[in-house]
Amino acid sequence: MKKIIEIIGIIFIGLSIVIAYFNLENFPENILTYILIILLVSYPLYLLGHRLRKTLIIFKERVLKWSIAYVFVAMFIPLLFIAYTNYEEIKSATFNDHFILFESSSSVNGEGISLGFMLALILFVWIRIFSTDIRRKWIPNLLILVSLIAFCTSLYVLWEDYRGIDADRGLITNKWNAVEESIPWENVTRIYIDPYVHYARLSNKNDETHIAWTMVIESDSNEDVLYRFQNLYEHDLHVGNQVKEIAQDNNIPFLITNMTEDERKWYEFELELENLPKEPFHEFFQFK
Repeated sequence: MKKIIEIIGIIFIGLSIVIAYFNLENFPENILTYILIILLVSYPLYLLGHRLRKTLIIFKERVLKWSIAYVFVAMFIPLLFIAYTNYEEIKSATFNDHFILFESSSSVNGEGISLGFMLALILFVWIRIFSTDIRRKWIPNLLILVSLIAFCTSLYVLWEDYRGIDADRGLITNKWNAVEESIPWENVTRIYIDPYVHYARLSNKNDETHIAWTMVIESDSNEDVLYRFQNLYEHDLHVGNQVKEIAQDNNIPFLITNMTEDERKWYEFELELENLPKEPFHEFFQFK
């Protein structure tokens, strides 16, 4: 009987976390609803789950630590990700007025800087809360402070760091120090599309093998600008066709690399899997 009660307690704890995550849909638009569901439903259910698992004495001894853990897992982590996502959306809405294609980082791999600091912050807070044998607690406290400052600073510094393709001005790159670089269309010498297969990495269980493609824009200054497109999406196809029209208007060669047999297989598989319209994709990639 005791074992059954403990299992029920674990179920209640898991259910409380699930409720807290689903409750995020109310944040921040319905902040009052979000708070009420946390205080009246999710958190009490979480405490009840722990009470069923442990004796009253142990419960009283550990309730504060469990509460801190709840705040960390059910609120701190998801709200931090929401803040980061909203930051990216606001940044895109602020600068993405006239761009055919917009990326919130001026370099291909630059988008992970703020995310890396955020994950470091989560890791150090996790260590501080859940590690019971830390002798020098000032060390994780200092790491938390440093990672928090680094995360906030990166968001501030990288606010004006972006790049994009503008229909009139050409290729625009705005660095974090507010220095803008541009390559007008008359300086572009060639654009080519290169399909390839992204093979799943064994180290990442969530990674999947799929068709992908790059758009490489060459200029007379020998600066190649690369944009990557993962999978097949109609929005990306629309972007590609817009760039193709600009290339035709400016007499810029627009070339498509022929697919290998393996690339053709994955290309056709994804079209079928996602139920995408074949004709416009075939026309763009010159698939025969």
